[in-house]
Amino acid sequence: MKISALIICAIGATAVAPSSAFLSLINKANPSLSKYAEAQEDAMLKIHLDIGQVEMKDGKPLITGNRLGIDNLLLQLRGKESASPKHASLPGADGPNPQLSSGPKSLVVVNQGSYVDLAGTQHVNLEDGAWEMVWRSNARAGALICAFNLAEEVKRNDAAIPKGRFFLTFPLWTSESLQDLRDRKAKAEEKATEAIERHESEVRMMQETNNPLMKALHFRNACKAHEDLDYSGYRSYQKMPLERDMIHLEGNLHICSLGTIWTKKEGWFADHELLGSARAFQDDLAKVTGVADKKISNLHP
Repeated sequence: MKISALIICAIGATAVAPSSAFLSLINKANPSLSKYAEAQEDAMLKIHLDIGQVEMKDGKPLITGNRLGIDNLLLQLRGKESASPKHASLPGADGPNPQLSSGPKSLVVVNQGSYVDLAGTQHVNLEDGAWEMVWRSNARAGALICAFNLAEEVKRNDAAIPKGRFFLTFPLWTSESLQDLRDRKAKAEEKATEAIERHESEVRMMQETNNPLMKALHFRNACKAHEDLDYSGYRSYQKMPLERDMIHLEGNLHICSLGTIWTKKEGWFADHELLGSARAFQDDLAKVTGVADKKISNLHP
């Protein structure tokens, strides 16, 4: 009985060891992740939030039904400063694979966003802000994620951000990886276009001929063209926002100007709920600082 147990343990050990080694191999962060995050010292992002029922089409969030727009949210990223201990938990740094995260970084809400309802202009109250970069080794893209705690639900009609934590996520690339993906997308689209034209031509010739053998041949060629279309890879590239407006960040990085707003319940494997889309605009620190100084000078004549 003891020998059988030892054999089972040995088999289990040999089965688990390769799996653990494989997981440790793929669960490594981009070696430049810390450098990329620290380069974002004082980066300013102006954010517009579009809240409502969300449908995903070609990898892009589309807002339907009632909508809630939150404007003039201004964020300052502090790449060299860690977030406060009470920061809103982040999906990377506080999730099941924290080694893939840059760690929680300090985020300053320079200007709280505002929206308009029947009572007039209302301001949101974002607390405990933090941000991170998440980027797996050898992956062409990473993500910039901001996390907040919302003191009270923000709602207009059916469009709402519930009380509690929520996240903003923007895709992230280096200049080289972005160009590489664009080149690959162009090649995939070229192959797809050729396959579609070949498929249409073979179907047309199959319909026009009365020869049973030629019909079978054209049918076979049409099936092959359809298979080539599937294997061109163009569908996967269609979902990547590679041609959208990009914001250039320090460290030779680019983020897509269109991101997502989402939330999840507590727990590593809780379901995600998509709340809407976020559009980012790059802002100037000097301009923002000037506005702040002017406000202060008005308070102290």
